[in-house]
Amino acid sequence: MRPFSVGVLLFGGSVLAAAGCLPEQAAVQTDGVGLMQEWPAAADTFINAAFPDNNNGSSPSLYTGQNGMGGAMRALVRFEPPAGWQGRVTVSRVVLTMVTRGTGSGETTPPTAATASLQALTAAWQEGTGVGDGSGQNTVGQACGTAGATWNQPACAGGTAWSGGAVATAVSATASVPASLEAAVTWDSDAAGNAGMVADVQSWIDAPSANQGWRIASSTEGTNGLAQRFYAREAAAKGPALAVTATCNPDFAEADGGCAAGGSADGGTGASDAGSPAPGGDGGCSCGLSAAGGGPAGGAALLVLVALMQVVRRGRRS
Repeated sequence: MRPFSVGVLLFGGSVLAAAGCLPEQAAVQTDGVGLMQEWPAAADTFINAAFPDNNNGSSPSLYTGQNGMGGAMRALVRFEPPAGWQGRVTVSRVVLTMVTRGTGSGETTPPTAATASLQALTAAWQEGTGVGDGSGQNTVGQACGTAGATWNQPACAGGTAWSGGAVATAVSATASVPASLEAAVTWDSDAAGNAGMVADVQSWIDAPSANQGWRIASSTEGTNGLAQRFYAREAAAKGPALAVTATCNPDFAEADGGCAAGGSADGGTGASDAGSPAPGGDGGCSCGLSAAGGGPAGGAALLVLVALMQVVRRGRRS
């Protein structure tokens, strides 16, 4: 459980109250608005063409762009939708948030400004446990042992080879990465050209076995030393997070943060009432956010959730 206190947010005539703990998977249920959740990354790593057989699964950072040794770098990230949503919800909006961190010695150099693109991965991959933690070695990783994705393979112990990650042809979304430290970068499905994010997440919910997450690539690939660095999931409260808005399908009704047949039972979202432990939550807690008064539009409500996430992260960094 990670304590926090952010008080009460007023938005669009509604009150969203949050207290108790920072959720591993936060859920919001607002009558007539829909369901909103934030999912933490279930797995993430990055791959480096300069060290094509090394893994970085336990690195506290995710790199994109190109390092000073000529290696193109790409991040891989995967999220796990709640099992109880399968066949019960229709996704309407998705927002991925990642936080930049400094590059170079002392982490004082801002990342190079870039456009970062998401593409859905099409091959199963393993996170692995490799990490490069010495001065100047952060992007090198470690020789892959029994498990983990590398530039050459999605799983170093065997399987079909790939080169830099096997992905769908279409780009699902893009976002601008600023040359700033500790900046929240967001890929928003409501932005022009980003609707593919919704289709991707919907497919992960409806067909979990096809969920391989996204590959993140940078427009600075091809130029030595122009790289971006983000916090990985190993960095508490700063790792990749996915905010999802959905509505219940016909024959299902909102109930206890999920969608139940006839609204008579929990939809199995993995989130419980405010302050109570979430089933299967690795010992964490899932704090419900309750809505009072006339709810805002679904898109505006998701913006509140994203804003809350960023307020909590800034509080943890201060």
